[in-house]
Amino acid sequence: MSLASDFTSIPVLDLSTLQTNRQQLLSDLQNALINVGFFYVKGHGISHRLLEELTCQTIKFFDLPLNEKLKVDKIHSPTFLGYSRQGNEITKGSKDNREQFDFANELPDAWTDNKPIYERLFGPNLWPTKDLAPDFSATILSFHQEAQKLAEQLTRLVSECLGLHPDALINEYLLTGQQNRAKLIKYPVVDQLTPQDGIQGVGAHRDTGSLLTILYQANNLPGLQVQNHSGNWIDAPPIPDTFVVNIGTGLAYLVHNVATATTHRVLNPPPGRGPRYSVPYFLSARMDKKLKPVEGIPKDILDKRPESVVTDSGHQFSHLYAENPGTYYLLNRISSHRDVGAEFYPEIAAKHGIKLGLNSGY
Repeated sequence: MSLASDFTSIPVLDLSTLQTNRQQLLSDLQNALINVGFFYVKGHGISHRLLEELTCQTIKFFDLPLNEKLKVDKIHSPTFLGYSRQGNEITKGSKDNREQFDFANELPDAWTDNKPIYERLFGPNLWPTKDLAPDFSATILSFHQEAQKLAEQLTRLVSECLGLHPDALINEYLLTGQQNRAKLIKYPVVDQLTPQDGIQGVGAHRDTGSLLTILYQANNLPGLQVQNHSGNWIDAPPIPDTFVVNIGTGLAYLVHNVATATTHRVLNPPPGRGPRYSVPYFLSARMDKKLKPVEGIPKDILDKRPESVVTDSGHQFSHLYAENPGTYYLLNRISSHRDVGAEFYPEIAAKHGIKLGLNSGY
């Protein structure tokens, strides 16, 4: 795609047409993967009722007193699951103006010293007490289960539209029972921030190491922006009952960069509009094997790769990704949440040049 024909909006794909017009949907998906790296999906089968309850539980959690949220702070667990207060995450050396709660499918705490260090990331969630949030964990885990199914369906469609067997990526790079993360996010309105805070909800980035991200924009507020190949920022506003899907650097690597891991950011909501809530789910490549781009993508599809892509995002530790994806992912967690890194991973942080402490650079 030439820069003159660069995208100016995000395409919308309707999964309900799979039975009636499959080839057109696959063609539209291929175009979105190669030329945009982002798309909306509707007709996804996740119930409106569950999404409404997810929004309700998200708002209720962030409305809890700070002292209660801090009881499930990430600092209490080496998994990086749990709560993170406003301004406590770093992107490109600057703080992100957002609160968040990271969660995943439940796994036991099974790490021991003789296992790879990245396996310490896998373990149980931290939940607020039932008396404060009686329906919280059940709703959150129900959404996670549905998002997992959707992500796997989309991964199969991605393989198919790139000329591969539908299970090509699933069989090689997903591990049954692996832990995939999601998070609840609250972006405060800009008039609640100080001039020193800026308006970076989350800075320009690509989703590192993941295959797909499925984002539910939980209320009708702007903020998400996608950087097109020319470097211009394109709004991705909420559309009711849709998800925004984007390609991670993991998937881009595995398909020879014919699918684009597009840079994106979130700005805090404008004055007087109230906070923005969103819920992203991340489908990750397995971390226990070296990664290798898949074989079998037809040459005519590979030849459609964009000639150039402007990005404001870095790609730190990229030299590690294929050889040691688990360590790569862990280092990105430490860089983003340096207080947890200082508590549980100071030696590996020092080895890779990460300066721990909330506002230090790298």
